[in-house]
Amino acid sequence: MIVIAHRGGSGLGGVENTLDVFKKAIELGVDMVEFDVRRTKDDALIVFHNASINGRRLAEMTYSEIQEETAKNGYSVPTFVDVIKYCHNKVFMDIEIKETGYEERVVNILHEYLDYDEYSVKSFYDITPYRIKKLDSNITVGLLLGRKDADFKMRYNEIFPLRRLKACLADFVCPCPMLMLFSFTRRMTHYGYPVYVWTVNNKYLMWFFIRFTKVAGLITDRPDVMKTFLHGKC
Repeated sequence: MIVIAHRGGSGLGGVENTLDVFKKAIELGVDMVEFDVRRTKDDALIVFHNASINGRRLAEMTYSEIQEETAKNGYSVPTFVDVIKYCHNKVFMDIEIKETGYEERVVNILHEYLDYDEYSVKSFYDITPYRIKKLDSNITVGLLLGRKDADFKMRYNEIFPLRRLKACLADFVCPCPMLMLFSFTRRMTHYGYPVYVWTVNNKYLMWFFIRFTKVAGLITDRPDVMKTFLHGKC
């Protein structure tokens, strides 16, 4: 089973989505590092999870302004290029695109710095994997499921996502644990979609997925704990 360090492994110490925590995950020997990409006011692509910082929206801030804010808390926000250059030839990258509208730019950057077997791209927005796949069919893309704001119809289509997966040209699917109902993994793998579950931090849930399911991998803030389970030390 694949160990995927969520935001670089935010439970490893240090600040998530920074080069420092990616270094820790790589030294631990994880299979993949997962991270988030957003765009700033001055069109910089950065690796950062939240849509705002200290009450200000990232989309309304320049990269320089963001760096000034994070410096107050003692860390620096890396650019997308910073991260892929650092992780190149060290670890597989699971890239989450947090917004829409800059898919082509992401693809161009990936073409410039990486080979196809070094990364995958996913999003909660169906249009993003679709656009990326149309730009380059060789790129592996996935659909995230488990939106907090989902109404009944959306939640149903997350538990039974086959139509969406086909429409957005996804190669894999990433559900949250609460969607793992009605033989979700069996249904998805039957149709050729590997399942990567996010974000699994509870050690009992981690143990359950490892022992009793055929999911392809787990996205976790605690890749160190997961690796201990996989090595049979718990």
